Formats: sequence, C-alpha cells, structure tokens
Amino acid sequence: MPRYLEIAEIIRGEIDAGTWGLGEYLPPESKLAQRFEVAPGTVRQALKELVAEGTLSARRGAKKIVMREPRQTKDVPEFRSFAQWALSEKRKPSGLVIESEWVEASEVDLRKLNLSRGEKVFRVLRLRTIDDQPVMVERTHYPPAVGVQVETLPADATSVTNELKVRFGIEFVAAENSFTTAAAGDVDQRLLKVAEGYPLLCHLRTSRDRFGTPLEWSEDRYRAGVVALSVPTVQGDNLLNWDRVDNLDWMN
Repeated sequence: MPRYLEIAEIIRGEIDAGTWGLGEYLPPESKLAQRFEVAPGTVRQALKELVAEGTLSARRGAKKIVMREPRQTKDVPEFRSFAQWALSEKRKPSGLVIESEWVEASEVDLRKLNLSRGEKVFRVLRLRTIDDQPVMVERTHYPPAVGVQVETLPADATSVTNELKVRFGIEFVAAENSFTTAAAGDVDQRLLKVAEGYPLLCHLRTSRDRFGTPLEWSEDRYRAGVVALSVPTVQGDNLLNWDRVDNLDWMN
C-alpha cells in the first residue's frame, strides 16, 4: 500500500476513535509530515483522500476540519454513479438509451468540456429505472474521446461509468454538482409517466478524471420521492453553496 494511503488510514482511524471530533482542526501539513517522517506532498495526498470521501473539509491552503465520521472507503467508492448508488441500496438499476447522436458542440459544451469550436459531442438521452420503475431521465453530452467509446456500449448498459472504467480505463473520480428543480417537459412526461408540470429534481453535473479532464456533462431529472441529498456542513467551512438558478447551465 502506498505510504500516503497508510497515513490516510491512520488519520481516519484516529478520527473514528475520537482523537479529533467533528468541527475540530487537524494539525497543519508540516506537523503531520514531521510526525510521519514523510515529505509534505505525501501528507497532502493523504489528506486529499480524506477530503474526497467527505471526512475532512476541502478548503485549499487552510488547516483541515473534521466534517464527519469517516466511512469505510474500501466498501464505498469515492465517486458513485446512479447505478452504483442504487446497487449499494440493494435495488436493481437499469438504463436504456432512447436517443443518441453526434452534434456540433454548443457554446455551453465548449465551456463545460474544454472543446474547440467546430468539434462535436456525443449526445445521449437515457431512461433510468430502479426495480423496473422509471425514476430519472438522463441527458448527457460526451467529448469526442469519450463519446466514441460510449457509442460502442450496449443500449441497455446498467452503468456507463463502470463500463467505461472496465472496458477502456476511463475512470470518473470527481464532479461538480448543482441541484435545482424544474417542471416536467414533454420528454420527461412521456418517459417518466408524469403529468404536465410535475416537479422534478434536476441534477446538473460535470464529471472529470483524475487529471481534471472533463469526461461528460449531464442534466439528470428525477421523479419526486426517489432520492434525498445529504451534505455535511461545519461552521467556517460550509460545503453547501447557494446559487441563483439563472447562473446554471442547462441542456437545450
């Protein structure tokens, strides 16, 4: 096991044992480096692991704050897709591609996916179900390097995220997420079997690999009563950010 993962596991265990409680500060990186007799960069990697799982705060350049009791990362991946989450809840997820096509990148695509003008994106409309019940409509745009791989996947692949990792080594490790609400449109009504104007939870997401390269951006619309969100907050380091709806980017 790499040294930084050993350090992360030690710190995780100490938090679990109550050495540092919720809302308390960890020692600075320099002190931790001295304690573990490693370079500061190794400690920084260890702390990034704990930040990624939500155990520590994410503010750069500041001492880390304990946000919550650590979870068992060996059993729960740091980045979980819709299907991975459903499986963890012992539910049966599935998906079906309704439409897919290559289209010229829009202004939002250029910005979200770091593309050049004139490039194309692979646009996919999928219906997601849990236990055979329609729960979410997923509209996703992929950059060319990812889209050519997604295009080869089965239309009923349970988890595109997992298929891309297993088949092509494309791994989703981080995402920027925004949540809001919207009334069901024509496509939503038809696929989710809801009435006009039915309230939907909208999840706007840009996913990246470990190098920060955008892999997709997506707008997912959930039926009410399907998912709930949990966000840890601590005074002085709040991971919950409020924004105006008109500041968000939406699919056309």
